[in-house]
Amino acid sequence: MASATDTRYILHPVWDPLLRALHWWMALAIMAQFTSGTILLTLGNDMSDALMGKIDIVHYYGGYAFAAGLVLRIIWLFVGPPTARWRDLLPLTPAQRRIWRETLLCYLSGFRRPISAYRGHNAFAGPAYLAFFVIAAAQVILGITLSLMSDSEAMTSPLMTIHEWGFFLLLAFVIIHVALVIAHEIAGRHGLISAMIHGHKGFTEPEYQTLLSARNVAAKAPAHPGGDTEGRDHVP
Repeated sequence: MASATDTRYILHPVWDPLLRALHWWMALAIMAQFTSGTILLTLGNDMSDALMGKIDIVHYYGGYAFAAGLVLRIIWLFVGPPTARWRDLLPLTPAQRRIWRETLLCYLSGFRRPISAYRGHNAFAGPAYLAFFVIAAAQVILGITLSLMSDSEAMTSPLMTIHEWGFFLLLAFVIIHVALVIAHEIAGRHGLISAMIHGHKGFTEPEYQTLLSARNVAAKAPAHPGGDTEGRDHVP
């Protein structure tokens, strides 16, 4: 028999294999971009032309690797399973808006308030993910445009300044994202990090029953105008 302090967790499938693969592919590619970009920004004037050329190559191919993952992830926002789609990123349903409010209160309390269980993306963080996709897409376009210019032209172009600001915005996003994932992992104990490896989140029995109940309610909801039944699959 489980002790009073023993909490059993039920593994619930959340993330599909392609989404997980794209997540880690883009994570590795963007780390390569951050590393090579930081070297070019801070040490560019002190490096030899040969060494700078090698760093440029890493940044160039890393950018295309990231762009490929980004394009596939954006496509997956529209054709992937429910937890991978854009609807899962925005607080569109009453349940998602409730999660949004409860997450905000949790953050304002310094994680002293409990973290509400949610199946897919956190409705509070979802809009930030969409903003990330927009900024990342702009960075890719800027990077490709700059790569088509001569070195002297690219370095003096105002597009380079915008590209550098985009670098800092994405870096800030990644730092905040990692910090909050760790905080959620410690406070919520839903296995967010491991879920991005094997695809399953862990929920307590009450949390699991709440998710099932919300999913049953969504399944009984009438179809959207025009026969769209996509919204039925979206639960907290």
